[in-house]
Amino acid sequence: MGNKLISTFLFILLIIVSLSFAYYYGTQKPDQPLPSPTSTSESTPIPQTSSLPSLVPSPTSNIPSGWETYTNSEYGFAISYPSSYQLLTDRNNLYGYPNGIALIYGGGQSYDLIIEHWDSTSAYEQKYPNQANLTVKKIGNRYISFLNNNSDPKIDDIIATLKITIP
Repeated sequence: MGNKLISTFLFILLIIVSLSFAYYYGTQKPDQPLPSPTSTSESTPIPQTSSLPSLVPSPTSNIPSGWETYTNSEYGFAISYPSSYQLLTDRNNLYGYPNGIALIYGGGQSYDLIIEHWDSTSAYEQKYPNQANLTVKKIGNRYISFLNNNSDPKIDDIIATLKITIP
């Protein structure tokens, strides 16, 4: 009688664990594919795997009217954004981002664009592994990352205005 009760209990426990495992894996979202790697004359080619963000070229684009431009002479870039967004560069707002340069915020619960600086590829790869919505530019001897935090196409338009301001 005791062995039968233990066997029944273990069988029910096995069923519960199996169903929990199946539910967990069935509700997980599949990974999105990363953009294909590209490089520019300003960028040093870096061996890349499918799990790394790509170094992308600086596109030449027209800045829409009514947009403001933020220029950072320390890191050598300028980026434009709609005037309805806020640019935050003070230490209080950058508190959670030790490498933070600027945050672009359009309202809501999270920052829309996070701009950070890095000394090496391994530094940003460690913080943002497999991040598909991360754009990285090598400017001088540093890497500047632009994280489209909400995967918003409007933020991609902002990133497309990026201009390198140092030779």
